[in-house]
Amino acid sequence: MAKKTLKCKFKDHWKHFPIIELEIEKIWQSVPSVETLPGVSKPFKQNLINDIRRDGMHFPIMVVKSSHKDLLEVKAKYGEKLNALPFWHNDHNPQSKYQWGVWGGSQRLDVAKHLGYTHIDSAVIPSIPKAISLQKLMRKPFQTKYYQ
Repeated sequence: MAKKTLKCKFKDHWKHFPIIELEIEKIWQSVPSVETLPGVSKPFKQNLINDIRRDGMHFPIMVVKSSHKDLLEVKAKYGEKLNALPFWHNDHNPQSKYQWGVWGGSQRLDVAKHLGYTHIDSAVIPSIPKAISLQKLMRKPFQTKYYQ
């Protein structure tokens, strides 16, 4: 398959975090994909698909390179709200492995897959708590359009 990258509107960094291009298949989607958001009657996923087709992606997704220990801790905290942990947790030495995970932009990652993209612009965030704290900032310009 030919390389097809979903680019964002920012070139090298977002809020001083570097933007890199990552292969979509190597990113763990931390939360499940949704068609609609709880309490919102608008068709979230279809609107997001339409917007990305028409305008591209505004913000990069937020990714964190996490260790086995980091992921176990966050899974213990959030439980079933998160997807199953990545497959390599069964390897002989999981402590030496790291995994890119999306912690802001799981729905955009899903749409990128749906639209046939192979790569996606990703802002590298230093920790999962930092990425989670930035989610509201990233959603703010789209609050009326998607979340109400």
